[in-house]
Amino acid sequence: MSSSNPAVSDNPGANRSISNNNKAPGRGGRTTRAKSEIRRHAILKATIRVAAKDGIKGIKHRSVAREAGVPLAATTYYFRDINELISDAFMLYAKEAGAELKAFHDTLNLVLDGVPEVQLRRGAEFRPELCQRLTDFARAWMQEQFTRRREQVLAEQVFLMEALRDDRLARVARRYRQSWIDGLEQLLVRLDSPCPRQDGTLIVNVVLGMSYDLLLEVPGTEAEVLSASVARIVQLALGVEPEDLRAP
Repeated sequence: MSSSNPAVSDNPGANRSISNNNKAPGRGGRTTRAKSEIRRHAILKATIRVAAKDGIKGIKHRSVAREAGVPLAATTYYFRDINELISDAFMLYAKEAGAELKAFHDTLNLVLDGVPEVQLRRGAEFRPELCQRLTDFARAWMQEQFTRRREQVLAEQVFLMEALRDDRLARVARRYRQSWIDGLEQLLVRLDSPCPRQDGTLIVNVVLGMSYDLLLEVPGTEAEVLSASVARIVQLALGVEPEDLRAP
């Protein structure tokens, strides 16, 4: 993975950029750096799109440059080799997806903030109603993932598969997965789960599996079936039985 310290970068293009920036510390220098970062970001976003369309093997300097609408030389200027480009693209994906996931966790925490603490305990009278509210949020989030963010979810699967063969990607994948589990664990602690860490891990594993099945269009992944699956995940996490949700 690329060094986070530009002073020790072995990327000749990066070192040239640093040298130029040192000569122009004023507004012009800041503008140049901003434009440089915008182009680098565009290349990384293009890499994610290529991964979604053509897989890891489709990520080449030429295909990424064409997708990004930049000169071929730009990809080698900002990234010393194709492996660094792939690694940095996955890091960007994980950062952006992590921000969306945090926003989802924050929304769920806001819901819990409006519930008296005593009603967050297992067996509380309000538990079935809370289960239904959280289910609605989870369903909406899942639906968004596979409509508005389908391309990104496909790229995620591509990167996660490649992480099995690439140590650099594996480190990013582990941190990305851990951020999922950490956020869920905090929620499950508030929801009085007896095993918040294990439950959070199980939920992440199930959701990743559901993501794969959805992209593969496995029979049984129709909207109604998925909706029921999400509901059951939340029920199990909260210790609520289906009959508790039925109207008397």
